[in-house]
Amino acid sequence: MPNLNSFEEIPRKDLHVFYILDTSGSMYGAKISSLNRAMEETLEALQSVAQSNADAKLKLAVMQFNTNPSWVTWNGPEDLESDFIWEPLTEGGTTNMAPVLRELNAKLSRSGWLNSMAGAMMPILIFMTDGYATDNEADYVAALEDIRRNKWFQRATKIGFAIGDDADENMIAEIVGTPEAVIKTNDLEIFKKLMKFVSVTTSMLASQSVIGKASDAADIVRKAKEDVGMEVQPVVAGTSAMDTGSDWDDGGW
Repeated sequence: MPNLNSFEEIPRKDLHVFYILDTSGSMYGAKISSLNRAMEETLEALQSVAQSNADAKLKLAVMQFNTNPSWVTWNGPEDLESDFIWEPLTEGGTTNMAPVLRELNAKLSRSGWLNSMAGAMMPILIFMTDGYATDNEADYVAALEDIRRNKWFQRATKIGFAIGDDADENMIAEIVGTPEAVIKTNDLEIFKKLMKFVSVTTSMLASQSVIGKASDAADIVRKAKEDVGMEVQPVVAGTSAMDTGSDWDDGGW
């Protein structure tokens, strides 16, 4: 009879949660304060999820962007089971989107940050902006087309937040793949609750490999809005997902 103690524990696959956060000058004041508080509360909740998750090992990657993007987790994704301490972000600069997409594209690859020996689940990507792209439109479009060819990006669960009246909801919808996966609000208290709800729900479902399509992200957004009492628009048939490309070449792996 085999010795049950001799069996090695099956390693958990990594589940990367990427936050791509606008810290341009327009985030000054209440918006940057609310973002920092939202992230503190969200990460505290995610750490609880990570410590009790037998299916996946949650890892955190945070990019802040303004004139240029930079990684808060500059040394690579952080293990959410560890004591990760959120360092408050500050605002400044413009909203250049092309460098953001290029940098994210580079990290969403086996040669980037998705190189775990145990394997990696499809990542979660959460975008937040209060503005619109201020860089050259041709550069932004080219960068968007490039990242859409990335297989990790194609299969990732993508959700966007558009905060305030000036936030370009259409731009975020282009990036995440569907307007139904974008939450637009002017209420910063509601934003904090939504960020936490979306992050925790998406992480729990992704660790069980039960999400991955644009319709799944839209369903999470719908449930999040219902949870905080926001109006939910009826789904119009045939409008739930944008074309993000289906050419599965070798790029991005």
